[in-house]
Amino acid sequence: MDILSHALWTNLLFAEAPLPVRITAIALSVLPDAIPFTPTTVRHFLNQRRPPSDPARPGDPPVGLRFDRWSHRSYDVTHSLPVWLTVFGLWYYLSGGVPWPMFGWLVHILVDIPTHTRSFFGTPFLWPFSKYKFDGISWGERWFMRLNYGSLLLMYLYWAFSTLV
Repeated sequence: MDILSHALWTNLLFAEAPLPVRITAIALSVLPDAIPFTPTTVRHFLNQRRPPSDPARPGDPPVGLRFDRWSHRSYDVTHSLPVWLTVFGLWYYLSGGVPWPMFGWLVHILVDIPTHTRSFFGTPFLWPFSKYKFDGISWGERWFMRLNYGSLLLMYLYWAFSTLV
C-alpha cells in the first residue's frame, strides 16, 4: 500500500488513542517504507535532469528510478514479522507495558502482504527465516486505488459525523 494510505488508515485505527500514542503509531506505520525508499528517491530527484523541452507532467512516474541494495535490504528488515516481534518484545521488556504504537508498524506489514506483487517489493514477512513473498495484487492498480481511497473517504466521513453526535 502507498505510504499516505498507511498513515491515513493508522490515524483511523488510533482515533481514540491519546495524541502522543496516535502520532507515534502513525510515524511507525510509515517508517517501514520511509526508511528504504527515502534515500533513493531523494537522490534520484536531486540528480534528475530533464531538458526544458520535456517537462514532467503530473502523474508521470519517476524516470530512471532504481532502488539500490540499501532499499532492498532495509525493506526486508522493516517488513519482517520476526523483526517486528523482536522490537515489540524489547520495547515491552524495557518499558514494562504494551507498546501500543508498535501496532501501527504491524498493521503496515499485514496490509502490505496482500497488496504487493512478488515482482515489485513483495513483502518478505518471514525474513530472515524465509524469503517467501506472497504474490498479491499491486496497490497501484487503478481499481484498488479507487477502492482504497473511496473506503478511506467513507471511513473519515463516518468518523467525522460520529464525533458530532
